[in-house]
Amino acid sequence: MTALFAMVAADHHAIMDLFDEASRHATLALNWQNEHCLVGNYCYRGNARTQLLSQFSLPQGNIIANASAPLSNSELSEQFSAQPAAISNAITGPHTVFTWHNPHKLLFASRDPLNQHALYYGKVGGVTVISSEASFIAKLMPKQPSLNTTALSCWLAGQPNPALCLYNEINTLPLGTSLSVSPQGNVTEHTFWDIDPQNKLAPASDGTYRDMFLDLLKQCVSSHIHPSDSLVVSQMSGGMDSTSITALANELLTEPRSCRALSHLYSHSASCDESDNIKAMYQKLGLVDPIQITVDAGAHRDFMSLYPTDYDSPGTVLSPRYHQECEIIQAAGGHRLLTGNGGDEMCWGHASAYTERLFKGEFGVIAEVLKACKQTGMARWLVARSLFVKPMIPQWLLNSAYALKGYTPSDIPAWLTPEAAKLATDASKITNPFNERKQPVGYARYQALKTTSTYNSVRSYQKVGWQYGIDVAHPFFDPRMAEFSFAVPGKQLIRGPYPKWLLRNAMQNHLPESVCWNVKKVTFDNHFGQLVKDNAKPLRELLSDTRLASLGLVDNDVLLKAFDAAVGGNGVSVHVDLLYAILTQRWIQQHH
Repeated sequence: MTALFAMVAADHHAIMDLFDEASRHATLALNWQNEHCLVGNYCYRGNARTQLLSQFSLPQGNIIANASAPLSNSELSEQFSAQPAAISNAITGPHTVFTWHNPHKLLFASRDPLNQHALYYGKVGGVTVISSEASFIAKLMPKQPSLNTTALSCWLAGQPNPALCLYNEINTLPLGTSLSVSPQGNVTEHTFWDIDPQNKLAPASDGTYRDMFLDLLKQCVSSHIHPSDSLVVSQMSGGMDSTSITALANELLTEPRSCRALSHLYSHSASCDESDNIKAMYQKLGLVDPIQITVDAGAHRDFMSLYPTDYDSPGTVLSPRYHQECEIIQAAGGHRLLTGNGGDEMCWGHASAYTERLFKGEFGVIAEVLKACKQTGMARWLVARSLFVKPMIPQWLLNSAYALKGYTPSDIPAWLTPEAAKLATDASKITNPFNERKQPVGYARYQALKTTSTYNSVRSYQKVGWQYGIDVAHPFFDPRMAEFSFAVPGKQLIRGPYPKWLLRNAMQNHLPESVCWNVKKVTFDNHFGQLVKDNAKPLRELLSDTRLASLGLVDNDVLLKAFDAAVGGNGVSVHVDLLYAILTQRWIQQHH
């Protein structure tokens, strides 16, 4: 994968002048051009420039695609002729694509439906510039683009919206959309993919759903393994997502091809340790020569050096830990890294599935939930009240009760100013095709899919990986997987004490029982909490910066009080909202 760009304008000289300006900032490769449009790829990441640009191959014709899977020019050309705005549906896997439609004098730009790769666009003079990195566009502008306070408010609230760019003069292409650009600078967005709430699978047995899901997951994994791959590295913690991907990749790679597991070990946070599950996987799969990295020792204890942010986003961190992994993979001769990212979004389900089942007359679900509470150590009355009592109460009555108590429920952290809180709240209201009251499972899962923070990890790994010629792939983030998971009954995704029930049911013959049916969900709160405590002094100095306060977004006194309470308490966990505030302050100081 390399970074792509396009420049579109009515004036060819303006395009070439801007191209010359861009060449001052990056190593550029011009792939094709005509009177109104120039398309190419670039790299400004140090020693990797020549290597990356020489790896790029251009399909015949006016179609330039940057994809992780082999492309069929005939298929692309056929799709382009029929519906150029939706050409990304013709390519399997994450990709970025530019196509020029000569009869209509339009450039079409798109990428995979689930937005694993970003596309940004903006105007520079009379030229419309589209790029896979916002920083490329910003460097061409006569002055630094201004900050988008709505997007910043979302980050500070711990609710970043991937559809919002952090710069007012630069736009980001939302999930499932492509765009067309005319030489006159008219930009139109086209929705080419979305979840259809009417798409439901016919009722079937657990075994039928299991077989369908397993076959689909195998296809998703297989689409990221090339015939030329002699070695594929797969991240493998002890959780369901990464172990499932590793197990299936290991089955697909028969000798002399091989799969090597890459596992993270935690020496300072016992609650994050999954070494027993990892060892069970080694034995079950017969994995040899695994890669193990201790990620919370030595240099990995310095928060500031561990999380340098990218210009495009506070959540895109170019961590030296990722560089270390890529260097190991590169030294082993690998060019492919698989991850379990997306497993939560596709397989977790939602607790409101129990509520839906009760509404449909399945009264046995109450006993099922109470039993699950005992198995997981959760408070039965609190869970029952949340799932079975509160949903029965009309919203107007709940609002009246809140008013009598003198408060309004809010997920917005106290350190946001009222203005920033309103911006974040309004920006979180996305168009949702599911009814919140009648279809709470679909509603909640759709909201999560559109706003998931997992994209931060996806982009971080990809931005580091492409510097080493490594394709970082996430098989769960596949539109086929998303469509399937929204089409099955909620009971298939979460049942009894088991979220990801369908994934567990599908993988029970492929994973050790101790991994597949483990009810303990490992979280990394203690790891991050201890890391924050160990770096309390520099982080407090970081949070004392007044730039966000001067923008009217943060009350510094409240933020610092919350930080002092977190690091001064007896516990070691730190609320995720505080981590978002730290990363946003880190980003604002690093790049602005």
